[in-house]
Amino acid sequence: MAIAPTLNDTLDPRSRAILEAAFQTFCQYGYRRTSMEDIARAAGMSRAALYLHYKNKQDIFRSLAQLYFDGAEAGTRAVLQPGLSPQQALSGVFAAKAGPEMEGLFSSPHGEELLDVNFSVCGDIVRVGEARIASHLAHWLSAEAAAGRIAPFDPDESAEALAQTIIAAVAGQKAPQLGYPAYRAAGERLAALFGRGLMPPVR
Repeated sequence: MAIAPTLNDTLDPRSRAILEAAFQTFCQYGYRRTSMEDIARAAGMSRAALYLHYKNKQDIFRSLAQLYFDGAEAGTRAVLQPGLSPQQALSGVFAAKAGPEMEGLFSSPHGEELLDVNFSVCGDIVRVGEARIASHLAHWLSAEAAAGRIAPFDPDESAEALAQTIIAAVAGQKAPQLGYPAYRAAGERLAALFGRGLMPPVR
């Protein structure tokens, strides 16, 4: 079980090793039952050495959330190329958001707890991260509409509002009790649904 590298990853090897160990430990024991001692042991270091890198497990969990969103944003930027069909583009964005971290969370018996903690401990990171991803999607939608490759927007609709709706829709599919394959399948259904709606009219 691993956390994905990002395109602009500046983590030093020791910090990455700590976060890898912490991620596995959180998935194994849940957030509440995990201690700094557990994380230090999994990382092969003393608790004192761990505190030189992170001040507490909340700090570690927030770092994991930030790393996830950095990776998801990088993946979103990489996939949103001009000329992709709407379904291909959205499928790629949803796949970028469903990286190895999400698979690990869905595979954990503590997935529900970890999702709840993610919003309570990392709510600000989640909001900013989702907004950044939606912003990249909005830029792509605007460019594709201007080029005539997707349907023009309604007068009362903006690319930003549409992108936020799309990202919120896929975020709403997170249900660890249903499993990771079901989450990915739901994303593909949404990509197909939104994709059909964005296709330009046949002339």
